[in-house]
Amino acid sequence: MPDVIALLRGAPIFADLSEAVLSRLAARCVPRTVGEGFSLFRSGDSCQGTYFVLEGRVRIYRTSASGQEQTLAVEGAGRPVAELPMFDGGTYPASAVTTMPARLIYLPRAEFEHAFRTDPDVAAAVVRALGRRLRHLVQLVETVAFRDVAARLAMILADYADRDGTITADGVALVLERTQDELAAEIGTARESVSRAFKQLQAKGLLRERKGSRLLLVPADRLRGWARGDGT
Repeated sequence: MPDVIALLRGAPIFADLSEAVLSRLAARCVPRTVGEGFSLFRSGDSCQGTYFVLEGRVRIYRTSASGQEQTLAVEGAGRPVAELPMFDGGTYPASAVTTMPARLIYLPRAEFEHAFRTDPDVAAAVVRALGRRLRHLVQLVETVAFRDVAARLAMILADYADRDGTITADGVALVLERTQDELAAEIGTARESVSRAFKQLQAKGLLRERKGSRLLLVPADRLRGWARGDGT
């Protein structure tokens, strides 16, 4: 139970909920173990609940009319998958599939909706979380629309640093569990452009060290500032 509570608290929309509310939600969660290539849901499916990753990885993607896939995110251990559609009763806006065997926690939408409707503290906490998410999305859209590939990479690395990085005396240490192909798909570019963008960030002193998947970055706010054109 404590592990599930911590997992729920790691989701931005649940971060401000009380221990008592999280305990009630955790008691209603269902564990699931699935193999690689398991489809959690498809774009257009009715949202019945949300998933949290205990182990493994889940790729979230959209498919164009011509069948081309665009990766939106790859979520690993400790991350929620498609929590936002629970609020409007609509469909999932994207599809999700495991990229390796995974252990998941599933929270039915009805259980969360009951807590939201009956507890004013839950409603207030969720509204605050959604406000933060909207502000972040506005910044992200601006970066994608008006900035180059290096700026987009800096923005997404800042998000990963906030989420998974470790602050050290030399910067923020991050193990980036993403291939360059996955990063390219997430920021809407080609793999070769991602490689050049990494070199740009190193030349600017924003990426202090890179050894395989291990990165040493400047603080996330500095990455975001540079991505927005505020300088280094």
